Amino acid sequence: MGMRPIIVDDTCPICEETYPHFMLQRCSRCGRLYCRNCTVLNDLGEVLCLNCARRMVTPRFRPKSKYAPLSIYLARRAVYSSQVTLKFSKIEEIIGDVLPYSAYHSKSWWSNVRNRSPSEAWMTVGWRVESVNLEREEVTFKKEKKPASKDSSTKKTRRRRTSKKAFRELVHKKFGRRRAKKGPSKTKIAILQARLKNLERASVLPRSYRGLKPRSAYEKRLYKPGEKPK
Repeated sequence: MGMRPIIVDDTCPICEETYPHFMLQRCSRCGRLYCRNCTVLNDLGEVLCLNCARRMVTPRFRPKSKYAPLSIYLARRAVYSSQVTLKFSKIEEIIGDVLPYSAYHSKSWWSNVRNRSPSEAWMTVGWRVESVNLEREEVTFKKEKKPASKDSSTKKTRRRRTSKKAFRELVHKKFGRRRAKKGPSKTKIAILQARLKNLERASVLPRSYRGLKPRSAYEKRLYKPGEKPK
């Protein structure tokens, strides 16, 4: 008697369905086995799983700066508070990396100077370093307030006042022109004359009573009230 072939089953990681081993295809990027429903071919004819194909089409966002997550964190905190105190370990957790040696031993690393990747992380979103405590390993950020310039406010109020005056003068001119007209217009006179003529015509016509039908033209010719019947 011959030996029966042993069919080894395997599970697709995406759809989690069990298939025979020979029905699975290996992804050329991650090297795992997938069923034919969960694989596609790229331009070169290589087999790709749906996960790798999705990553190629929509790659993950990688910020340009190492400290970009810190600026995102401070921008969100600006809605709730104007001052934030963070430990160095918390900042490392936010950025997902270790701070340099100078951040732990020099206050100048935390200075508010432009054109530096660390300081740009908090200055671009409107924050400044208020104080640094190297012994406690913590830093305090404070939100900047943009002062309103006096010149701009005075100019705006002056413009609004002049515009209001000009608008009032224009309204007065239009109102004066309307009041200067004497007598009704010709269109109103024509409408009134037409109404009077319609009333005169209606008074001459015989009155129609409710429930009684008016006589037809044939009946009017047969029965004349001024003549005696023959």
